[in-house]
Amino acid sequence: MAGLLRPLLPEGTSERDLHRKVILSRAIRQLGAHTYAPVFRRDRRWILRTLQPTGLHFLEQAKLPACGAIILGTHAGLNAWVAPLLIQLGYPVRLMQRKEISAEKLLLIRLSGWIQEALPYPDIGEEGIYLKRLHDLIRQGEWVQHVADHADHRTGLAGSLLGRSVSCCRAPWVLGSLTGAPLIPVLALVDERMRPRLHIGEPIHVEGTGSAGESVHSAFQSYLDFVSGRLANIPWNMSLLDWANMTPAQ
Repeated sequence: MAGLLRPLLPEGTSERDLHRKVILSRAIRQLGAHTYAPVFRRDRRWILRTLQPTGLHFLEQAKLPACGAIILGTHAGLNAWVAPLLIQLGYPVRLMQRKEISAEKLLLIRLSGWIQEALPYPDIGEEGIYLKRLHDLIRQGEWVQHVADHADHRTGLAGSLLGRSVSCCRAPWVLGSLTGAPLIPVLALVDERMRPRLHIGEPIHVEGTGSAGESVHSAFQSYLDFVSGRLANIPWNMSLLDWANMTPAQ
């Protein structure tokens, strides 16, 4: 883990400080991927005071046309918190299930009454059907989540994240192109003192001008630039195993 994190930290970082950051990274991953208990059943006032969201106006703008939206998820920070936070802030986000889900997270979803709204993870061979379902939901005005940094070195999109070359899935960008819906990156990150903050990025659109390939790649890089900008000074928020999958042998 230390070998994966060190390149993301400033030159001259001591072994002691590196060790502290690795422990912090592991804690964030455990808390951020498997539960959202700390923000379970919180009201809007508490969330605004505690998470101090930036870019909230972008979500307000996306509500005005009453059209669909794609919330871009990232394997960074407290990623399991994102949809529950947005739902409790009053935004109509559909939860997206992971392939594997912790018992605690499943219990919280049931207690929240959101289990019927959660979108199941597609079985192998049914990815196309799943994307068609997401397409139809977006067209109907739903807000859906989609992981935007899932590694795909065979047919994925190429870009630059934190100064490294990455290749990630095309699916959210294809959905954005087909539906015209805004793609909105949202990150829940923590600082060295484990204080959480919610970051909402400017909506990204897959433009109709130019070639479709150019538009998709430009939109994808805009997302990567947003993530890089938020993680540059707090890189321990990146899930290091997913980072290794995205940037093999560099």
